[in-house]
Amino acid sequence: MHLAAARAALGGVTVVTAMLLTALPATAVAAPASTVQGGTTEAGVDRGVLLTKAEQPPVGQAYGDPWIDPYSEHDVNGPSCWDYGRRTGASAGLGARFATPTSFHSYNDVWVFPSADAAAAFERQWRADLATCVDRNPPAETGTAVFDITKVGEADGVDVLRVTAASNPYSTITYRFWVAVVRQGRAVYAVQLLDYRNGDPQPMPFDGTVAKIKAKLAAYYP
Repeated sequence: MHLAAARAALGGVTVVTAMLLTALPATAVAAPASTVQGGTTEAGVDRGVLLTKAEQPPVGQAYGDPWIDPYSEHDVNGPSCWDYGRRTGASAGLGARFATPTSFHSYNDVWVFPSADAAAAFERQWRADLATCVDRNPPAETGTAVFDITKVGEADGVDVLRVTAASNPYSTITYRFWVAVVRQGRAVYAVQLLDYRNGDPQPMPFDGTVAKIKAKLAAYYP
């Protein structure tokens, strides 16, 4: 499982997550997009389909402007626990990160497929990958350890998952992703909220976010 070279500070220790989430920002420097508007495309996807920073899961902190990932590998990257390197079947893709001053990074990824059937096949493969994710990612010297994947609720009919993970070799320092993957028509939109809060925090509310994703997909990729 792959993370595209993401770095974050956790408890004063810089950790490198290399295998869990898709399309995290690469180490190259890119200017953030000050707004998310239609008409501009990245990797074949209209940027207007992205949620705005005001539409991200409410976390009690303000999100900054999105960082649009110029290196999004939509052809081989999927949501959390996707077996990195396997072809997704997507014909286009887009990734963006919305960060708060502390504790949260909201990764938004969009995959567009030639047909609704291809999008459904992608979702089925991802769900199959979830079933083996913990076994495939034990504590080790490098990469990411995954300890638990739990469904914590639903938002507008979409499962909300909690993925508990750690960056090897610091496997005792865990963090969480709150994950919602929405498939509609020939597109799939994933919000994967990286949560660095200590302890065992309550799940994030995704109801409004998922509803907005469905409206965006209906408008841009009906």
